[in-house]
Amino acid sequence: MAVKGADVDMVLNALRGKGLYQHVQLLLMQLCSFSSDFQLLGMIFIGRIIPHKCSAPPNGTDITIDEVELSPSNYTVEYGQCNINIKYNTTTSTNTEHTLPCIYGMTYTERKDASIVSEFDLVCDRDALGDLPQTLLILGQAIGALVLPFFSDRYGRKPINIISYVCVIGIGVATAFSNSYITFAILRLLMGIVQQGMVLSLTTYSMEVYSTQYRRYVAVITTVVCGVSFVSMTPFGYFLRMESWRTQQLAFCSVSLYIIIEVIFLDESLRWLVANGKYDIALKNVKKAAKWNKVDVNVVVEKFNEMIEKQTLATSEPEKDGQLLLNEGETMPIEKIEKYSLLDILKRKKLALNTVILWYLWCTAALSYFGLYFTSSTLVGDKYLNYFLNALMEFPSGVLFFLLVDRFGRKRTLAIFFAVCGIGMIIATIIKVTSDSYAASICVTIFSMVGKIGAGGAFGACFFYTPEIFPTNLRNVGLGSTSVAARVGGMLGPFSRVLAQHISWGPAAIFGGCCLLATLLIIFLPETTGKELPQTMADVKLLYKKIPDGSTVKLKDGQTEIIKS
Repeated sequence: MAVKGADVDMVLNALRGKGLYQHVQLLLMQLCSFSSDFQLLGMIFIGRIIPHKCSAPPNGTDITIDEVELSPSNYTVEYGQCNINIKYNTTTSTNTEHTLPCIYGMTYTERKDASIVSEFDLVCDRDALGDLPQTLLILGQAIGALVLPFFSDRYGRKPINIISYVCVIGIGVATAFSNSYITFAILRLLMGIVQQGMVLSLTTYSMEVYSTQYRRYVAVITTVVCGVSFVSMTPFGYFLRMESWRTQQLAFCSVSLYIIIEVIFLDESLRWLVANGKYDIALKNVKKAAKWNKVDVNVVVEKFNEMIEKQTLATSEPEKDGQLLLNEGETMPIEKIEKYSLLDILKRKKLALNTVILWYLWCTAALSYFGLYFTSSTLVGDKYLNYFLNALMEFPSGVLFFLLVDRFGRKRTLAIFFAVCGIGMIIATIIKVTSDSYAASICVTIFSMVGKIGAGGAFGACFFYTPEIFPTNLRNVGLGSTSVAARVGGMLGPFSRVLAQHISWGPAAIFGGCCLLATLLIIFLPETTGKELPQTMADVKLLYKKIPDGSTVKLKDGQTEIIKS
């Protein structure tokens, strides 16, 4: 049992809000993103497109058509990417040209196992299969987002993160030894499921580390760690480019050895412990945090005891008709810890509308974000440099988020980033359509990077904003539902590379249009700036109440307390 209004922020503020303990715990959890990120974007390197052409007949033999070997003096041959073009030298032939598929296989400019594309011949009429494994990984993330949040909310953030981590290592190593395309594709699907267990528990845990006024630091630290992770993939891909894709995959798995440190030093989320009545463990962690932050342990413990006083009474005193029986004639209202489902949100029209809007925002952010990564190889210049520049854009988006989120609020910050991405990609589209010069290509690259800043900031802002909408025991489920929507965009993102080969301006136009629509839809969302993370469904309703400018809202016992800044 629990009582309304368990003010976790009161304890966190007693611990100085953002002390050493909180910083270390956040960093310990955030560093596991290296493992998930390397598996997420590894396909850019192990699935890169290798230049190729049709192979010539083996052992210097002549080309055979319908079991008839042609004489070299009668024709000339051109070995194209996907066809063998034969031109006859005789004027008496009724067919002056003949086209054959690559009946003798493919010849690649790099070693056969440089990429899964070359090893499994995923080219020409099989080229869509080259991007399918990444789509299956995103599909796996959607499955994981639907299934795993329940376990994280029920059994804790740390256990699910650790179990998912171990599975990521095992599946990642197994992927490196795949002996067929089917096996590789199935393992990518499984990788997406368990990788999502890491991502969701990581995100939820990170949002629960700090007190309300310091939550923006989470987004900045998350963006920086994510940026470092993505940038770090560049030297892996570049210096191992002459090795097989299997070697590269094992190298990507090597960063997962960090799990040893996480198992030993990471503590469970204080908010989860309190919300689920794990007071003994919570008190132990609070005392540890007080020592790390060099604050008076007795003061912190006093705040902790004050926070759970009603919960302690609820478990130790008799009750009647929803009231605690204290001393003679005295009672205290109690409330059981409720387990919510997503249906509790969807049953309420206004909340359902905003949830649907969040689904669209996540889908658009993921489509633009991953689409820009996968189309970076189509930009002018070196593909490794283009990927590096795309990854580098994570840092300015993080800095801008830090500067904007408290000054302009969550809604405006979201709108600004989506608008930046939309405008940048629309300008890139116009340039692509009107000119194909080298200077125009450089401008397209520049505006693509601007769009990447917007997409990265929008994606990070969605991660930051969404958990503030849902109560503690629904937070992971709510984040999971929006993550499913993101996976829809993520599944489409890799195919933008295929679209770009046929319609060069197509991906940019789609990204730009979707982002501009998202900018308009943000108007209907509630502002969460200055409000505590909701603990109960009643607290969620209070997020939609307007407050005076320059004020903050404290959510407690289903009531709002206006605090002037």
